Amino acid sequence: MAVPANLTTLNMSGKFLMNKSLSDPPEEMLNLQGVGWIKRKAIGSATVKVYMKHSKTDSGVECLSISQEVGGGDPTEPEDKVLDWTEKTKDGKFFGPCVTKSKRVKVEELDEPYLKEGWTADTLEHGCILVYLSSEGKHGWSTKQTWGVGEVDGERRHVRHVCFTGPKGEKLQNRLVYDYLGEP
Repeated sequence: MAVPANLTTLNMSGKFLMNKSLSDPPEEMLNLQGVGWIKRKAIGSATVKVYMKHSKTDSGVECLSISQEVGGGDPTEPEDKVLDWTEKTKDGKFFGPCVTKSKRVKVEELDEPYLKEGWTADTLEHGCILVYLSSEGKHGWSTKQTWGVGEVDGERRHVRHVCFTGPKGEKLQNRLVYDYLGEP
């Protein structure tokens, strides 16, 4: 389902379901991240719901509180992405210790062409959310992601573009597309 016109990168609050038929398959990226075959197959077939609450701190800094539900299980503890480009370390149960930072950025400021593609006029106007994530473990990898509202098959969708760099310098691009399920 398409996102409503009032959902923009200025307020991305909502419930979303990953649309597997419109998203790129995660298999190769998960493999390079060291995820075993059985887990990759389970992830590839699981239903993924994302719950996002967009707010501002008392000092006016934007924050996205995000939790996920995989395969009908309980939602994860919310992860806060504070859009101030400050590095934060998180110890995820899936990838182990990771470093992340996030900010709002104008599309023309991005250096990878793939991260700039397919956005709606309002995302181009207000900017997209840039998320950097890296893991230094045995299978060290990093991603640069842009999140926003994109046009997919003529509809407004929550979209994430991912530029992935693997442990041996492998480069992948992956697009994640989400159906809108309503308010959080």
